[in-house]
Amino acid sequence: MSEELPEDIKRWTSKRRTALVLQIIRGETTVNEAARQYDLKPSEIEQSYETFLDAGENGLKSRPKEEIERKDAQIAKLQQKIGELVMDIDIIKEVHHMSKLDPFGSGWRSED
Repeated sequence: MSEELPEDIKRWTSKRRTALVLQIIRGETTVNEAARQYDLKPSEIEQSYETFLDAGENGLKSRPKEEIERKDAQIAKLQQKIGELVMDIDIIKEVHHMSKLDPFGSGWRSED
């Protein structure tokens, strides 16, 4: 059940590269045959083939690299937000403390 690729492909999308790599894996074509048929360099096809296999291997890992990177980015974003909130709280505490000293904002208590 392979996807038929058009003969005259101007743009090699990821979906088309995947279909070509799967045809090679299934033995429906070879790298050299595909290179001639689609006017590509064998090295381009081999690169797509290797990338496809690497991605598949990563996908079969118990913790794929992409998932780990996504979680690390989310943790960094949350840590940054926590830092900002801590700074906001410190500023509010300082303002609150200063307002207890002098409601007029000079920093000194009036001696009425």
